[in-house]
Amino acid sequence: MTDELRPGRAEMTRLTTTLRISGEPASVVSMQAGHQRQAIWRGSDPSGSGDPRLQVDFSSGSALLYADRLQRRQVGERLGNTVRLWSQEYRIHRRWFWPKLLFTVTSGERTVLRVRERSRGDGGARVFDTRSDAALDPVVALALLLLEGRPHKMGLGRDDSTLS
Repeated sequence: MTDELRPGRAEMTRLTTTLRISGEPASVVSMQAGHQRQAIWRGSDPSGSGDPRLQVDFSSGSALLYADRLQRRQVGERLGNTVRLWSQEYRIHRRWFWPKLLFTVTSGERTVLRVRERSRGDGGARVFDTRSDAALDPVVALALLLLEGRPHKMGLGRDDSTLS
């Protein structure tokens, strides 16, 4: 892992979430994939990339993370403030939750992600400033943001009616 955190930006609505990281040409995209589920793809065109790399499932009592949409192979879960994803463990440290979300994520003793909600736009959109370790997979960064930002709890905004 590096000493510097790279800046990025995420925009979340109830139906879609996009994370873009400075200096990288491709974005990581999350789209609603069934009731209380968010599927995450790498790249800006999820329709052409096949199965999602990761699916965050909020429909059970705790958030579960799956790879391979059809086989539903569980690769992680959230238990309280601890997220286990693949072979790594992350701790979410919430500093503030209302009215704006502010949290950091650590792996061991190292901070790997900082997230600050910058604004709430019209139509249910939420915008976040992110700073993530360059060694942190952007798919993992977006999954951690989704787990704490909880887009499945967001109500439909005025602009969402055109997306469904």
